[in-house]
Amino acid sequence: MRLDGVVHVWRIPLGRPLAGDPDPADLLDPHERRRADRLGDARVRRRYVHAHATSRLILGGYLGVPPEGVVWHRGRHGKPALLGQPETKVNLTHSADLALLAVTTGREVGVDVERLARPDLDGTPSPVGRLATRFYPPGEASRVGRARGPAQDWWYLRYWTRKEACVKASGGRLVQGLRVRVAGSQPYGRGLRCRGGTGLPGPWVVRDLTLGDGHLASVALTGTADYRVVVRTWPGLRRFGLDQPFPQGDRHRERAVR
Repeated sequence: MRLDGVVHVWRIPLGRPLAGDPDPADLLDPHERRRADRLGDARVRRRYVHAHATSRLILGGYLGVPPEGVVWHRGRHGKPALLGQPETKVNLTHSADLALLAVTTGREVGVDVERLARPDLDGTPSPVGRLATRFYPPGEASRVGRARGPAQDWWYLRYWTRKEACVKASGGRLVQGLRVRVAGSQPYGRGLRCRGGTGLPGPWVVRDLTLGDGHLASVALTGTADYRVVVRTWPGLRRFGLDQPFPQGDRHRERAVR
């Protein structure tokens, strides 16, 4: 499998499964099961299991192995990586009822998604302006500060997803990434060049994803060359079935991001 210059981003809805769906926990390895068991909130645990089980199905299709044949280890800087598949680069993120899985080859990839909160109806000011002033570079903090109402949260999270995608591509810590300078101030970035200089190696090329469902998301690749993003939507365990580990043909919806 070669995806040089292309990133597949799988959109995985994490809503409550329907009665009769296969149990996704059956696909997890022992480490994932233990981690799921430590999650005290049942809803959080369900989302974790669903996201990781679906990722195994998708990755098994790329690699030509059953879901249990997908083996993880800690790669560079502690970032999860596929054992025995050094050229295949993946990253998983989730927020509320949506997960994204990014898959490519050659270059390290990071992806982040954040859910836009509903406007606070009690009149309490949003704290994001202060947070941006404290943690973001001055130009970005100023852009967040000029926005008003829900737009301020929007801009804060737009920069956040770009930064965290860079961090996840490099396997670093988020506190390092908050000072990453995101080139440009356009709301929908296509091929933004971002540099390091904050303890993270860099550089990265960032592309924003338009999901249209109350979420903001960005994907980043290490290096300086641009790339294409193809967004695919996972059809669900019941429709797909556990005995066929990869959607083919028109069994998934696909959308190229220009």
